[in-house]
Amino acid sequence: MTGGERAPAAPLRTIRLELVPLDPEADAGPLHRAYGDEAVMRWWTRPACADAGETRRYLTECAGLPGARLWTVRSSDGPGRGDVLGLAGLLGAVDVPGLTWLLRRDAWGHGYAREAARAVADHALGPLGLDRVEAWVEAANHRSRAVAAAAGLGERARLGQRYPHREHPHEVIVLGRAREEEPTAVLGTVVELPVRDVAGTLRLVTAALGARTTFAMGDPPYLAEVGLSPWSGGPRFRLAAMDPEEPPSPVLLHLDAATRLDALHRAAADAGAPVSGPPVLRPWGRREFVITLEEGHELTLSGPG
Repeated sequence: MTGGERAPAAPLRTIRLELVPLDPEADAGPLHRAYGDEAVMRWWTRPACADAGETRRYLTECAGLPGARLWTVRSSDGPGRGDVLGLAGLLGAVDVPGLTWLLRRDAWGHGYAREAARAVADHALGPLGLDRVEAWVEAANHRSRAVAAAAGLGERARLGQRYPHREHPHEVIVLGRAREEEPTAVLGTVVELPVRDVAGTLRLVTAALGARTTFAMGDPPYLAEVGLSPWSGGPRFRLAAMDPEEPPSPVLLHLDAATRLDALHRAAADAGAPVSGPPVLRPWGRREFVITLEEGHELTLSGPG
């Protein structure tokens, strides 16, 4: 199932909590205790909401995005039974389903966020049948990193980000958890290959490398990015339309294929990519094979010998 598919939300229960599907109209008032608190919103993607009306509009917008599944977090026992402590769920309109959580300040320090986040992650990868979930957490936000770890999410990538209301950029850790084990196929960096046919080369390399298109500009495309990992911010390279009057300038691109070298070789051969042959053990202790593109670019894929 992809993150854009919609599934009916159902209540979730943990040992101490009940997660009830969000009703923006009814829940905006109590949730404003979190969304209107600058201390709670310190790490958020937007500033604190000015009033309950703004909180309601924001929650309505979030709940309406494709793939969004949001629950209010409520106490299921004690004198505060039924109180809305915060929100947890899955963000909508994102490439990889995004795990999110937010609690009002007086609910901090009791492990509620960990309990709620774990319940949502388990539900997403279990009954919902999603392949993976991820959370983007600032490197300096140690409390949220601990919540993500308790929900079973591990580090997948790092990237720089700056929210419109922030003065300075910040480092984000992409933490993820998959339903089945997913070793990273390629470790590398972003380079740009000039090619005559961006669309055709894009089709070839995505099939050969089991990759995905992260963006394509123009129709037909004159610039496209190939993502070599299912996670946001993973290894990638770009294809750019070259001047047809200029001779090609071949680029040598080395891709560390880790433990998936043989699988990638089979995929490249099945896609009809011009491969050099089976992986060969090199004197420096790496097994390698080469995909040579029309312009002479060489994509050398290597793995441990």
